Amino acid sequence: MKIELPAAILQLDQRIRSEYFVRAVLSGRRRNMQTEYERIDIKPVLIKDEIKWQIISSDGKKDITKNVAADFSFNQLFESGYANLLVDTQDESYQVRISKKDEALVAITKVKLTRDLSHDRQKMRMLPESNQVFKALDLSDLLGRIKPSKMDKYKQVDEFLRLISQTLDTDLSNQDEISVVDLGCGHAYLTFAVQEFLKDKYRKVSILGVDERDDSKAHNEKVAAKLKIEAKFIAAKIADTPNQKVDIAIALHACDTATDDALYWAVKNKAKVIMAAPCCMHELQTQIKDSPEPWGLLTKYGLVKERLVDLMTDSLRAQILKLLGYRVDIVEFIGGEHTARNILIRAVFTGASPAQIDKERYLQLLEQWQITPYLAKLLKDELKAAAQIG
Repeated sequence: MKIELPAAILQLDQRIRSEYFVRAVLSGRRRNMQTEYERIDIKPVLIKDEIKWQIISSDGKKDITKNVAADFSFNQLFESGYANLLVDTQDESYQVRISKKDEALVAITKVKLTRDLSHDRQKMRMLPESNQVFKALDLSDLLGRIKPSKMDKYKQVDEFLRLISQTLDTDLSNQDEISVVDLGCGHAYLTFAVQEFLKDKYRKVSILGVDERDDSKAHNEKVAAKLKIEAKFIAAKIADTPNQKVDIAIALHACDTATDDALYWAVKNKAKVIMAAPCCMHELQTQIKDSPEPWGLLTKYGLVKERLVDLMTDSLRAQILKLLGYRVDIVEFIGGEHTARNILIRAVFTGASPAQIDKERYLQLLEQWQITPYLAKLLKDELKAAAQIG
C-alpha cells in the first residue's frame, strides 16, 4: 500500500521502540541521493541491565558498530538516502520501499521471530561453524570447528550468504517459495550452504546444481542424501542447462565465457536475482589489437592490459544487464589476499527502462575499442527488444 513518507517513518520509529522489536535494516539507495554506507543494521542489546540500540554500519568491506541510548533519534537515518527500510518485530515485518517519486510503498507480513538482546562483539556468521552442512561437506571437525585448511572456503561461503541476505531482505521478502540454480556448482559447498540458509526463511526451497563433471554430480547427490534434503544435480554444461523457473541464479568462478553462458541462461529464464563472480577471462582479450588513445599508455604493459580488460569485461556485463532492466552493482566478494579476481556482479530485475546515457556510453565504448562482448552476442535479440541496440 502507498502512504505518505513521514507517516511511514513514524511507523518505523514506533516499531523500533516497541518491546517486541527484533531488528531493522536500511539498504539500497534513493534516486539522486548518496548514502554513506551500503547497509545499516539495528538491533536491541542489553548492556549493564539497560536496553540500547546497536547500530552496525557496513560499507561492503568493514563493519562499524556503535551502541546508542534508547532516546536516540532514528529519523535522520531513515531520511539519509536509503530506499529500503525494514523493521521486524517478533510477529510482524514492516517494509518500506521509497519510490522514485519519494512515495512510501509499504508491505506488512506476519513473521515469528525471537528477540535476542545478547551483545556479541564477534562477527556474526550467517551459518555457525557447527552447522550440519559443514560436517557433511567435510569442512568441520568432530567438535564442529572449521578445519584450518578449510577456513578460507568457509569465509567465502559466509560472505556470499551475507550478500544474498541483503538481497532477500529488500527484494525477495514477499514470497513463501524460492528457487535457486547454481550454474557451475562444483562440489556444491555454496549450493548446500544456500539451501541451509534459506530453509527457515521460506516454506519451500528448490535447489538445482549444474556441473559438467559426472563425479561432481555423484559427490553432491551423496551429500544431499546424508543431509536428507531434496536437491537436484545434473551433469551438463552451463549452456545446456534446461530452461526452468528461477528466482536466484548463481555462478561462481565459471571460467571465461562460461560466466556469459550463465548470465545468458539467467536472463533467458527471467531470474529475479543474478549473482556471478567471474574467474579467468580471455575472450575480450583476444579481440583487442590496438587500444584507442590515450589508453595505449596502460595497455603497452601486458599485466596492466590484462587487468584493465578484465575490468572492462565485467563492467560491460553489468551494463548489458542494466540495459535489460536489472539494477546492478559490483561488490567485493573475496578478500584481495585470496585472488585478484575478487568481484561479484549482483543484479536484481526491476524492469526499468534504460536511460539514454547508459545506451550511449555502452555503444561508445564498443566503438572506441572495436569490440563485441560475447554476452552481447548471446543476448542480441534481448538487447534489441529492450534497448533498441543491435
